[in-house]
Amino acid sequence: MNVNVKKSSLKYQIAEAVRKEIFRGVLKPGDKVTETVIAQKFEVSRGPVREAMQILVMEGLLVSTTFKETRVSQITTEEVTDLLVPMRVNLETFALKKGFPSWNKELFQQFDDILEKMRRASIFDDLPLFNDVDIQFHELIVLSSKMNNVVHLWESILNRIRLHFIYQNSLSDDLHQYTEDHRVLLDSFKSGDVDAAVKQLEDHLIKTNKTRAELLPDLTNTSQNRE
Repeated sequence: MNVNVKKSSLKYQIAEAVRKEIFRGVLKPGDKVTETVIAQKFEVSRGPVREAMQILVMEGLLVSTTFKETRVSQITTEEVTDLLVPMRVNLETFALKKGFPSWNKELFQQFDDILEKMRRASIFDDLPLFNDVDIQFHELIVLSSKMNNVVHLWESILNRIRLHFIYQNSLSDDLHQYTEDHRVLLDSFKSGDVDAAVKQLEDHLIKTNKTRAELLPDLTNTSQNRE
């Protein structure tokens, strides 16, 4: 850690480092996170570590219990099936309908590039990369709407989506099938039929997320109580 970095930016660097460990699966759901351990790891004082942890709590990546402990946030089957998937279906299909008329050759090339990265990640079983490009694929749909309110809603649930991908995909050996699912989705986009594309996107979100939510472990009475 660069000792010359201003303290105000140090907390953001620490937060980013811990965030990456969560997204890469180094820190798992329910794992305890302590100021002392992080401070020792990055050779910094506990002050900026405490501030960094507060940032991650506000982002929903850490859960803090008053006077007790802080742990990596968890995501449950119920949250995925009853909240996250319905929100994504509504948000992404709305964005698709708004943005689709302006999609051009350059945008489709971006989708093709993302799909190729996804294919390579599946070949090398690179789960962190696969999760990143999966996010990029769906984020491109959202951004294409060019509507700030839609983008802000997406950003508000993005970390929960990432947590879902991390925990679900780490329990699955089917990254090749996930890639194929996105290829089929992209083919529907290229058909030029917006209604068919919207229907395919809805089916995709339900099939690849809700129906596989049973892969998520029941963490309610396990990780959260683990010492």
